[in-house]
Amino acid sequence: MERICERRVADGLPGLAIQWGAIGEVGLVADWQDNNKELVIGGTLQQRISSCLEKLEHFLLQNCPIVSSMVVAEKRVGAYGAANVVEAVANILGVKDLKTVAQQTPLAELGMDSMMAVEIKQTLEREYDIFLTAQDIRTLNFTKLVQMHDKDSKRKPENKHASEPTGGLTGIHLFIRFVSDNSNLSTETCVELETRRDPHMINVFLVPDLKGCAQIFNPLASKIRANATVLQYGITKAGIMSISEYVDYLLPVSNV
Repeated sequence: MERICERRVADGLPGLAIQWGAIGEVGLVADWQDNNKELVIGGTLQQRISSCLEKLEHFLLQNCPIVSSMVVAEKRVGAYGAANVVEAVANILGVKDLKTVAQQTPLAELGMDSMMAVEIKQTLEREYDIFLTAQDIRTLNFTKLVQMHDKDSKRKPENKHASEPTGGLTGIHLFIRFVSDNSNLSTETCVELETRRDPHMINVFLVPDLKGCAQIFNPLASKIRANATVLQYGITKAGIMSISEYVDYLLPVSNV
């Protein structure tokens, strides 16, 4: 149909092919939908009839021979109320208790039809970055899904610092704690870098990021010809988190 419409438009004749996604409120999708819950089909949600008519008017007023309209489902882990890939596939198949099915039985023998196969393939790709062919889906079983889940769990890096207490440190003080060599870290507000100090060059004033310190410029110091001074904020006073607060701290104004 798309090729016919393209040829008709190329010949100066009217032609329009519209590729719709799942349409809600009518037909098979409406029969599947239960208690007004969102039903994800092939990675798309149902498009309301009113929205379809609105888009149809827009399509009829443009010149492209092939257009499409669909509502793409949001990508989120835990779709269908599932916490992992095994539960997601079980929910699509309508399996309430995994203990009631044979783990080695292919999904096709557990009642998976062509629509479910497409939905499982889309879910694995969209939610869990698992890419399988149509043949792989037909031979898939829950044992393989459990292995996929275990492999994915082992691949996720563990945060080794998650359990370490920070002792209430914030900002630059927390950064200093994790610096491997902080013996030379100055606590002065303004720090002179060990540059080449060419007297013919204009002095340079360096400002790190909001939580930075002068030490981050040390790798560049030997390449700077001019005298360089770095402003360190937050070294001697914690709790400052905005530019205006730093200005009041570094440039105090006395009340007259």
